[in-house]
Amino acid sequence: MKKFLFNIHEMVWWFVSEIEDWLYPYRDREVTQPLWAERSDDVDVDEASYLKSQITANNDRIERLQNEMIYVTSQINGINTQLNNLNNPKQSDEGQEGSKIIVEEGEKTS
Repeated sequence: MKKFLFNIHEMVWWFVSEIEDWLYPYRDREVTQPLWAERSDDVDVDEASYLKSQITANNDRIERLQNEMIYVTSQINGINTQLNNLNNPKQSDEGQEGSKIIVEEGEKTS
């Protein structure tokens, strides 16, 4: 019984192997370079312009990330300030006392 099942298993392996060879015919040609490296002759891209475009794209990404980091940092600082004001209402008024006095004196002189 085991030999019979093993023979069926081998036949299935052989059948699948033949289907793989039919779908992926890599044996019929020599692969000298990867498929992504193949370029058509009508496109002429020199190395300098390619590197320049890559550097420009990277600089754009870096600048965008820096702007996003600055925005996030300012939002975090704003949230921290709001939390400090909610947790310590007296501390938020400490710096305001001098300006309140100046405003009151200005109203008296007018």
